[in-house]
Amino acid sequence: MQQPSKLYLVLSYVLIPIALFFGFMDSILLISALANPSAMILVFAMACIVIYSFTSFKFLKLGIEREQTQTTKLKDWIKVNAYVSLLMFCLIFLNAVSILLSNDATLIKFIDEFLAQQSGLPPEMNSQFVLKTLRVAAYFLFVIGAVGILHIRITLRLVRDNDHLFE
Repeated sequence: MQQPSKLYLVLSYVLIPIALFFGFMDSILLISALANPSAMILVFAMACIVIYSFTSFKFLKLGIEREQTQTTKLKDWIKVNAYVSLLMFCLIFLNAVSILLSNDATLIKFIDEFLAQQSGLPPEMNSQFVLKTLRVAAYFLFVIGAVGILHIRITLRLVRDNDHLFE
C-alpha cells in the first residue's frame, strides 16, 4: 500500500479552493459560451479540473486513508480528467512563465496596443498599472499551474500503485 506524502496532502487541500474558483469561473463562462459555442471547449476543460480535483480528493480520503474499496468508475474519472487537467495546468504554467520571463518593454508594447483599442477606460488604467496587475496574476497562475502539475503526477502514481483499491 503506497501512502501519500505530506506534500501530496498539502497539495490536495490547496487544490480544493483552486477547484472551487475554477468551478465558479466555469459557471460564468458557461453562460457566455451559450452565445459563443467555440468557448465550450474551455468550459469542458475547466470542468475537467473541477471533476479531477474532487474525485482525486475522494480517492485520497476514502481509498487511501480509510482503505475502502473504490469503483473502477472512480479510477476512470480520475485518469481521464487528470489528463485534460494536466494539459490545462501546463498551459497555465507556461503562460505564467512566459509573462514572468518577458521584459517590461515588450509587455508594455502589447498593453499599450490593447489599451488603445479600449474606449472609456478610467485614467488610472494606464500601462504601468496593467503591467503590475499582469505580473501579480502571472505569479498566481504560476503557483496554480505548479500545484496542479505536481498533484496530478503524484495522483496518477498513487492510482497505479494502489490498483488493488479499485474493484
